[in-house]
Amino acid sequence: KVTTPGSHTYFAVEKSPWVPTLNVNYFFGADELSVILVFLNALLTPLALAISWDEHSRVPEFFAMFLFMETTISGVFLSLDLFQFLVFWEVGLVPMYFLIAVWGGPRRRYAAIKFFLYTFLASLPLLVAVFAFYFYSKPHTFDMTAIIASVPVPPGAVADLAFVGLLVAFGTKLPTWPLHTWLPDAHVEAPTGGSVILAGVLLKLGGYGLIRFNVQMLPTAAVDLYWLLALVGIISILYGALVCIAQDDLKRLVAFSSVSHMGFVTLGIAAGVYGFSAGGGYGRGAVLGFSGAIFQMFAHGLVSAALFMVAGSLGHKIGTRNISDLGGIAKKAPRFATFMMVSFLASLGLPGLVGFVAEFSVFVGVYAAFGLLVFVPILTVVFTAAYYIWAMQRAIFGPLNPKWETMPDLHRFEVAPLAVLTLAFAVFGIVPIVLLDFLSTWSQGILGGL
Repeated sequence: KVTTPGSHTYFAVEKSPWVPTLNVNYFFGADELSVILVFLNALLTPLALAISWDEHSRVPEFFAMFLFMETTISGVFLSLDLFQFLVFWEVGLVPMYFLIAVWGGPRRRYAAIKFFLYTFLASLPLLVAVFAFYFYSKPHTFDMTAIIASVPVPPGAVADLAFVGLLVAFGTKLPTWPLHTWLPDAHVEAPTGGSVILAGVLLKLGGYGLIRFNVQMLPTAAVDLYWLLALVGIISILYGALVCIAQDDLKRLVAFSSVSHMGFVTLGIAAGVYGFSAGGGYGRGAVLGFSGAIFQMFAHGLVSAALFMVAGSLGHKIGTRNISDLGGIAKKAPRFATFMMVSFLASLGLPGLVGFVAEFSVFVGVYAAFGLLVFVPILTVVFTAAYYIWAMQRAIFGPLNPKWETMPDLHRFEVAPLAVLTLAFAVFGIVPIVLLDFLSTWSQGILGGL
């Protein structure tokens, strides 16, 4: 075990020299945050492969890219050496690039290049920050636990600049406004399984980085610049929800909803940092807001995976994902309509499903830290309900569009992964204490280091 300030403990630690001259180590370990996100990765990867049952082009390479991507994502979540973290972070771009460029839609090459350039260029501030941590630490080290314990970057302009640079790097991956423009194109063109992993797990690398780097390694800058995180979060929440109202393509709608939902993550982190550092009666609410941000990442991973499975299956069966072209499909494809409706309701935060617990936890934390500002994200729930209920009414209910008289229902290989995710919606929505207690103790350890 390795323990850092605030009684924050890493377990299952493995460490051995890798590049001794630079003090680079093969160094893996897990804490509560890592465990939850690795579990999400391990759950969604086989489900993404199952939903790709009808892929017939270069099948061995297709499955190899998924396993390669699962490895790099888990490597990011478990790395405790900055150099090793950076390697997994950069190499992880390769399999997703090829999944979009080779197995994607008509504009796949444009989308793949845009995805690669955005995320690669945005990682340059991360590279600079990694070496800043290395050179500021005495003795020089890439050991993340040692850097968290010593906080080598002194408070002031350097720490604040590093914080902003890392916000750009991780905000692009999350993504937050205004760094999100690569996401809709990537989702629209990616194969269904690729969209499942992209939304379900890959975006969570951004939230993980914000917590591990911006909060843990730059605690004074986090306290100084919490308002920037909050501002970015609020704009992302509102912008994503409002743009969704204008979308007709189901995949594009879900992509922009991800921008809105990831805004809850940055807002929850900001509320946790400010509320806990302010002390007084804010501590408990701040911890819940911080825990809620992590719960939101987990919940969004499950829900967005289901939504992209539904959107991908729709496009595969009838050749369109445009909501305006649909109508009454519940009459011909009841299983499809059921999973679509449950996924929409989970995403808009229906009580009893996983999305409600995540958003409500963030609301409590935001109210504890920022007071009446909580009404801004609460208002967004109205917009979210508007675009999802509108989509359900147009697509599932109403008179049947004659064009879909012969629409087939979901195949058993499509039902199985959607059934697993629907069960997860209910389990973590009805018994959220399973995760919230786990995260509450961990959050107190993280925030105790501020």
